[in-house]
Amino acid sequence: MGVRSDTRGSARRAVLFLGAVAALLLPARAVRAQDMDHAGGLGAGQIGAGVVGGVAQGLVVLLVGLVAFAAVVWIPASRPYAGVGEAGRTFVRGAWALAGALVVVGVADLSIYAARATGDALGPALFGEALFGTRTGWLWIARILLAGLTALAATWAARQRRATPWWAATGVGSLLLVTLAQGSHAAAEPGVLPLLSSWLHVVAASFWIGGLLGFPAMLLGPLRALEPGERSKLLRTAVRRFSKVATAAVLLVVATGLHATLLNVPSLDAALETAYGRALIMKLGLVALMLAAGGINLIDNGKGPLGRMVGAELVLAFGVLLAAGFLTTLPPASYASP
Repeated sequence: MGVRSDTRGSARRAVLFLGAVAALLLPARAVRAQDMDHAGGLGAGQIGAGVVGGVAQGLVVLLVGLVAFAAVVWIPASRPYAGVGEAGRTFVRGAWALAGALVVVGVADLSIYAARATGDALGPALFGEALFGTRTGWLWIARILLAGLTALAATWAARQRRATPWWAATGVGSLLLVTLAQGSHAAAEPGVLPLLSSWLHVVAASFWIGGLLGFPAMLLGPLRALEPGERSKLLRTAVRRFSKVATAAVLLVVATGLHATLLNVPSLDAALETAYGRALIMKLGLVALMLAAGGINLIDNGKGPLGRMVGAELVLAFGVLLAAGFLTTLPPASYASP
């Protein structure tokens, strides 16, 4: 009896694993027709899908960015300071909180998807069918599993007090970002380049936008253990390191974003006259404001009101991620072109 139960449990886990891998690897030529609403206006379902999709993307980007911040900025910058040896726990708590929130948002996103796709009232049977019977459901399974693995890897890394384990956790997070690329319009394009470009776009966004979350984690956690002079010195070092990373990330975001725009927005008229184009314009405007706020932080070099400026950047980042959610759920502007 026990052996049979263990065998069934192993079989279920194997099915879950293989389905999640398939969702990451299989092409998505039919996704647009099956998963998206091509109606001209934005109904309540489309708005809900866009908002929840944006929140889901944001949680993934923040999770991976927080782990990457520890690897690239926090561990190298804090190495000379003995008083912050246990500070990795702050990043770990943040990682688990984001992974937990992703589970809740995943349930909401898949519920909206199931109701919109069928037009039926949501129930356990419909939700189960959406979870295990659609590519979107398997993507969510893969996303939640990889989010948990990323947080688990961060927990292990925090015990090491070295950058290498945090880089390993960031590598797990990069696999998590594949689920965002596979859920984008790039997954329906022929060839590998669009999907690779989409993945690089979210990787760069994680290092930039997600990395911003590292500063509140520092200010509310490890920096409080230091004397004011040491705190200011460490903060300036962290700002300098992050600015270099953010500059490279922004350049990659711009390059890959331009590639996506050329694929999905065929003309200026399409940008101005479609919901997709307007969401893109809103996203670009918010990104420009984020760059301005980041420039102020770079000039101040951590001496100015860093907490307020980073807070402003995070608010703008939330708007950027919401716009990205609509860009994922809305049909591309090229669909409206003759």
